[in-house]
Amino acid sequence: MVFNSCKGGASGGGIVEEAIKQAEQTITAEESPIFGNLPLLYEQKLEAGTIVGKHFRELKTEDMDEAVKNKSLRDEAEKKLEEYYKAKISEAVTALDGKDIKVEYDKNQFSDGKVTLKVTNAERGYFNLAFDVTMAKPVNKEVEFKWVFMDAEDNELETYSDYITPGEKINKEWMVTADKDFSKKFDHLYIKF
Repeated sequence: MVFNSCKGGASGGGIVEEAIKQAEQTITAEESPIFGNLPLLYEQKLEAGTIVGKHFRELKTEDMDEAVKNKSLRDEAEKKLEEYYKAKISEAVTALDGKDIKVEYDKNQFSDGKVTLKVTNAERGYFNLAFDVTMAKPVNKEVEFKWVFMDAEDNELETYSDYITPGEKINKEWMVTADKDFSKKFDHLYIKF
């Protein structure tokens, strides 16, 4: 790992560029079927932050003035890194707004189902899963509605649930983020109660 030294006037920006470059080379993966490159961006941001932090921890300072200067450069570098990934993540999130997610279900329970990603906070990468599901027969009692995150090979990745009284339709939203382990492989949903 080679960095420009802060001594001699190197800016925090050069360190950030190098950290981003190294993070992109170190953290590589296929895009998520649903979230695209968003999970990868979260991992690269974390790695780049670790690289910047390590660089500044390893600096040796001769005096207080140099220590203050290095602290200022570290603050500048962390701010630039945050701004860079904030923009990249916001762009990736916004591109996913309104994306339809494939839904599978038991036809004895449901006659139709649609789920859409709805951005709730682009800067933080928060979405709602907007469910528009029609019941095969009205259900007028409380049931545990489950949505199972599945991969492309139909393996269960994660299961979430809520107790609801659906009636004829389920028109409700539940939160999901792209920074979970299962987000990388999430391909479709299976819904049941």
